[in-house]
Amino acid sequence: MSSTFDRRSFLTHSAATIGGVAMAGTIVDDLLAASASASAIGVNTGKPKRGGTLTVGTLSDVPNYHIFNGAQGKLDASGFCVANALYDPLFVMSANGKVALPMLALSASHNANYTVWTINLRQGVTFTNGDPFNADIVVANYTAANANPTVGLAIKPIIASVTKVSEYTVQYNLVIPFSAFPVTLAEQQIAYMAHPSSFVSTYTGNPIGTGPFKVKTWQVGVESQFVKNPNYWKTDGHGRALPYLSNIHFKTIVDPSARNQALQAGDVDMILQQDGPQILALKKMKHVSVVTDLTQPRDPGLNMLIVNNTGTMNQYFAWAGQFAPAVPGSLQYILQGKVPPTPVQQADWIGTMGAVNPSTLQWDTTLKPVLNDASIRTACAMAINRATYFRVIDNGVGVVADGIFRKSSPFYKNPGYPSYNPTKAKSLVAAYKAKNNVSSVSFVIDIVAGSATAQKQFAFFQQEFAAIGINVTPRSLVQSTLINNVIYGEYDCAGWNQFGGVDQSLNYVWFDSQSATAGLAAGGLGMGALPAGTQIAGAVNFAHQADPVIEGALLTALASKPNSAAQKAAWQTVNRRFVTNQTYLFLDATVNAWAARSSVQNWVSGTAGDGTTRCLSPDAGSARWDQIWKS
Repeated sequence: MSSTFDRRSFLTHSAATIGGVAMAGTIVDDLLAASASASAIGVNTGKPKRGGTLTVGTLSDVPNYHIFNGAQGKLDASGFCVANALYDPLFVMSANGKVALPMLALSASHNANYTVWTINLRQGVTFTNGDPFNADIVVANYTAANANPTVGLAIKPIIASVTKVSEYTVQYNLVIPFSAFPVTLAEQQIAYMAHPSSFVSTYTGNPIGTGPFKVKTWQVGVESQFVKNPNYWKTDGHGRALPYLSNIHFKTIVDPSARNQALQAGDVDMILQQDGPQILALKKMKHVSVVTDLTQPRDPGLNMLIVNNTGTMNQYFAWAGQFAPAVPGSLQYILQGKVPPTPVQQADWIGTMGAVNPSTLQWDTTLKPVLNDASIRTACAMAINRATYFRVIDNGVGVVADGIFRKSSPFYKNPGYPSYNPTKAKSLVAAYKAKNNVSSVSFVIDIVAGSATAQKQFAFFQQEFAAIGINVTPRSLVQSTLINNVIYGEYDCAGWNQFGGVDQSLNYVWFDSQSATAGLAAGGLGMGALPAGTQIAGAVNFAHQADPVIEGALLTALASKPNSAAQKAAWQTVNRRFVTNQTYLFLDATVNAWAARSSVQNWVSGTAGDGTTRCLSPDAGSARWDQIWKS
């Protein structure tokens, strides 16, 4: 799919996990072995050449670079690429995807039930403005993220608070037991530490980080240019100062074929590609080397159609009063110790219902949604010939998906995804029409504007759905708008890619739901006037799927010891329930390919804070830049 909300987008890579944390000063044998056996493609251990400019073709850009940081941004694959130039994370993942390696953080330790994690920080690091990095910075980044209207909603279900223990030690206090939590501080965007000056609402300056580069110019949607940070804290294994490059530029090239053309013409030195046909074309391009994540130690992200299961705007936002005054919120009453009036609770529950009007392409609360009916979602799943999609749209690059795990995953067990069956799908649509006394079934599919691939994908879906009696209309949107509409729930269906990972724990917030009728003290939303047992999807559960069975299995998976039988069974339950509910219309795996011209050296397998131990890079949709040079 065209990049919309791929694994890295908005908040997280959702990509890798840890079997442990590599403490400062330790040597992990399997990491060194992985480094020694790394592919020759993109790896160069010779003496680096200093200077020069690297130009990278990315998929998208940010809407506002002044708040481009882990606490306030909504990072997609391209956002993580740029963030790696400007910021350092607390940890990075090892080349085998199992160990969190030190960067700005040196170590992590936990209490008995994984609810408190103590993080020791690196000393002697400064921001590009000269200010020191310390525990106060980490607390400030968490505080800003927690207060952010979107980022905060994704971390509140996991992190209760972050407290300063000493000048270089912080404590993360969690809401739930989380045995793999340090991966969050490597793979989520909140791992990036920004200077707190940018957290002020009136800030109009450039982003300030501790990373290898700093901002020179930024023309949003066109190109951002960065120059080396002359005081960068990190050195390579020989004690040489990093970065090697003098400059790095990121050019926004939305269309996949245009990115390939730019690489071939020499307009850019490297590109990220997620389009199957274009990945195949890259492999035939002269003087270009290509690395994909098909064999990386992590479940890949998934191409899918994300479906608004409830046919509502984000009901969690309604409960919190974020749609006021149009839809009143219950939370304001609960915070005062009052029971929300029944009309308010009912407005939170049904006042957000509607659909995208195919004529105006705007959310319309007067329209009756159709995708909130499980039989229609099942019909759509049966209507899509995933094998044909895989062959025709993605040119056989990747693998057909039937759930959130690839077949080689230890968590995989056939979840029973519906087979291609247009005859059965057509009968389900006919039964829906008869039951609801309607003559037609239709909805709107959101796609990324400016992408020929997205147009091709829509044409495929339109044909498949028309064959079973469903009419679909495209709504072309710039990526940031498409993401925002899905966040607020003002969509029917959207082209999407997300999830994946060696450890699926990072995906908890995307799947989380809560009891609407239980009290706050019991972990519910306190709306007792609703039907008993009503479940509401969490703030960033964008499909609005709410299932107490899934929620229970998720909590078991996160609290279980990594690789245990309990963890395995819990994730299999989650996968099976997704298919039963038809929460997502799965298509195939998202394949990320990085391609570089022959002049680009040492662009595969960057290093952790010691400058020597290789890390997971490219990490699916992004790369590290401090040890790349040009010959």
